[in-house]
Amino acid sequence: MSNYNEKELICTEAEYEKVLAERTKLQEELDRLTKKKIQDKHKLDTLKNRYNEQKRRSRNHRLIERGAILESLIPDAESYTNEQIKHIIRIAFGNLPGGLQGIHFPENLRDNS
Repeated sequence: MSNYNEKELICTEAEYEKVLAERTKLQEELDRLTKKKIQDKHKLDTLKNRYNEQKRRSRNHRLIERGAILESLIPDAESYTNEQIKHIIRIAFGNLPGGLQGIHFPENLRDNS
């Protein structure tokens, strides 16, 4: 009977070692995937930030360019307040038939986007 218990014990220990090795392997895989998930999230956050930064720079560039265009067309523009400039622009656009919808660009000025 003692011999039977020893065989059973050896078998149980072998199974335990096997299960323990499998658990270790699974834990390592979980750790690897968790690390990859964190890296992927950081990469995505970086890409989102880069996109938002580029969008902001494009908008700032457009606003500066358009402000420069307006100042080049309004004589002595720097002497006017922002409210006065708004008023001048409203008057200019208010004289168009249909407001802004009344603007018809020549072929060479149409948006190609």
